[in-house]
Amino acid sequence: MLKNKKGFLLIVVYLVIAVLLTLLGVFVFKNIWEAKSGAEYKQRMSAFYCAEAALDKGIERLPSNLTGEANVALNTVGGSQQGEYTYTISVIDAGKSWRVESWGFVPNQAQAAATAHLEAYISKKDLPSSFWDNAIYTAGNVRVNGVAYDLNGDITYGGSLVPGTLDPANFVGTATNDPSVSPLVKLDYESLRTVAAGQIKADGSDNVYTFMEVSAGNPPFPTSFWFDNSDSDPTKWVPNVVYVETDLVLNGSIGTIGGFFLVVGDVTTDPLATSETIINGNGEIDGCVYSTGQFRVNGGGTGLNVLGGVWSGTDGVRLNGSIEIGYHQPYMNAIRDVIQPGSTVQLISWRKL
Repeated sequence: MLKNKKGFLLIVVYLVIAVLLTLLGVFVFKNIWEAKSGAEYKQRMSAFYCAEAALDKGIERLPSNLTGEANVALNTVGGSQQGEYTYTISVIDAGKSWRVESWGFVPNQAQAAATAHLEAYISKKDLPSSFWDNAIYTAGNVRVNGVAYDLNGDITYGGSLVPGTLDPANFVGTATNDPSVSPLVKLDYESLRTVAAGQIKADGSDNVYTFMEVSAGNPPFPTSFWFDNSDSDPTKWVPNVVYVETDLVLNGSIGTIGGFFLVVGDVTTDPLATSETIINGNGEIDGCVYSTGQFRVNGGGTGLNVLGGVWSGTDGVRLNGSIEIGYHQPYMNAIRDVIQPGSTVQLISWRKL
């Protein structure tokens, strides 16, 4: 009987050891597999970043340089090589649209452990004459809620108008649906930022506004559309170019602010980024507002007045509460003829192949 017990216990011990060894094997295998999968994922992501960098490089060289590059080393901040990239540029419509195809390799093309392949379609839209002729020009929808609005000037929209017919007691102008205005024409933001940085106000600050400055409300925005109206010839007067590197969110009583507002966020490092203009409260914008994202007003009390015009991206225009937007041709002419903002190439679409 004692022998049987000892034999049984020995079998149990062997079984426990076998189970423990099996669990240990599974644990070791799982960790090896996870480490390998993590390393492979890291390589795939690095290859994707290389291909993405190649796309950015190709877009940056357009429209003047159509020459691609092959086997370009991409280094990390520390100086070590992250991988290699190659890209090609093909013309779809001379001077107007292109296809950029890119590849990323890790660690390099000759010994590629991971590869990414992307393509993008790029376009350069010239500024249409109608760009300067509207109280509202948007690549998206125009939605007007309530009856406490006053729109004086034409509306051009790429999406829908809600309601489909605006009350003539509140709207004087023509509303035109034009899908070709989408996406919104991308302006030459770098040149406009340079102009804004060179416009120094009386308090010593320039007209480039960062996230921190907008959040703090300091320095204040210009209070007039004009930066310099001292010339005897009004056609040479210079507007304030107000470059906003974040969303423009204004709350409460904003008083009067003025200029050609460019609410574009971080477009210089992220071309697909959009920034909104959101106004909650009362006041007046003596000028024009260009937003890559939505232009939205939640007016209250005496509401908000915009004397000049509004442009916005595919997120459209949304007007709630008391709001008055009026087209002002002298301001549009000053931006067009004095500042002369040009268009530049923009990313229309991209995909992973």
